[in-house]
Amino acid sequence: MEIFLFCLGTIGMTHILVDGTIFQWLRDLCDSWLPSYISKLIHCYQCAGFWCGLFCGWIAFEHITGWQIFLAGCASSVLSNFMAIFLNFLEAKTIINLRDHSEE
Repeated sequence: MEIFLFCLGTIGMTHILVDGTIFQWLRDLCDSWLPSYISKLIHCYQCAGFWCGLFCGWIAFEHITGWQIFLAGCASSVLSNFMAIFLNFLEAKTIINLRDHSEE
């Protein structure tokens, strides 16, 4: 159950951080005060997913060691990036309806 909650929690946290209107002020602040190569970290699903995974791994699992926290960040990075791609795919399928070649 902890792993399932970790996966959904890190995906949700990353999506809220990268795309949520509730954190628009933070993204704007980072864009205006930090160098561009650092502020890009908050706009990237893979980068933000890594840091959210580190945080959630540290919070969610009691007896986790340093390298396991790193692996939690890596797992969250992959999950968050995959879900962003998958959600973009679903949204594109609802907006654009391309004809299937078998219909011709």
